[in-house]
Amino acid sequence: MKRVTVVAGQGSKNYGERLTYRQVSKALEHKAMEIIFPSTFSETIKCVARSNGVILAGRRAQDTVDILDVLNVALELEKPVFLFGVELGEMREKGLKRFSTSLMSSLVSGFLTDVMSVRWANFWSKNKIKVGADLAHVYLLNHVKHGKSKYAVFAPNVRGVLRNYKEYKWLPKVDVRMIVANPADSGVAVEVSRRVRTDEIVILSDVNDVMEAVANAKFVISERFHVSLTALSFGIPFIHIGRRAMRYFGKAFIDNFSVPEEVDIALAFSRLGNRSSNFLNFNEGIKSRYESMLNDLEKFLSG
Repeated sequence: MKRVTVVAGQGSKNYGERLTYRQVSKALEHKAMEIIFPSTFSETIKCVARSNGVILAGRRAQDTVDILDVLNVALELEKPVFLFGVELGEMREKGLKRFSTSLMSSLVSGFLTDVMSVRWANFWSKNKIKVGADLAHVYLLNHVKHGKSKYAVFAPNVRGVLRNYKEYKWLPKVDVRMIVANPADSGVAVEVSRRVRTDEIVILSDVNDVMEAVANAKFVISERFHVSLTALSFGIPFIHIGRRAMRYFGKAFIDNFSVPEEVDIALAFSRLGNRSSNFLNFNEGIKSRYESMLNDLEKFLSG
């Protein structure tokens, strides 16, 4: 039986990483392998050294362990690395040179979630690295429920654009729930909530509370990728403010994006629409990608 170290968001406070960890745990639950989920960087390095291979998913384990650091160590130790829906495109601060060195290694195989990263990886890598499924999305698809559609949800990002709008005249006078998907967003969420003219503001951070709020929303306006992903998984009309999520959604939901430099946020409301066929086709495609990922994982474990 193979001993495998898994880095998949365990212990992280990030909403998306926590969802990723839950799905990875479920996917590996009955696999013929000894699974190790280290919680610190030093523990991770020791586990990698003792393992037969490494599975990487999401972006971090805890808030101090970057998967690229683990990837580099694993490659130095010549441990096989299986990428399980990793978004390398969102980790540019580490540098493209580092990415190319890692991905050109014959020890690396698997899937990348970020389509742009896949294009780049296929150019540099000797292995064929395919488009994967965001594991948080798969978790959400397994928990889909339809709510009462009674309020709007806003999910700001501390580095986002909502905070740059001092006058919120474009906001409708509806019951709004402000989601704090990550603790770092608390300050900007409070600032935005002070300017929204509604009867009630509820700030949420717990995973289950966020999911319930989105499932019951009339629509979602989000600067957080995984909040937008939650809306899509639950079939809730959404607008994502910014560019990042387009890499995952591609052309399927091109009308659900607002780039503030080009389009006033007010226009976002006119774009909201629940085209059930789009939601259905996109989610079915994700399920298919996920099954392919599981099949390749089986080959990795039995090889």
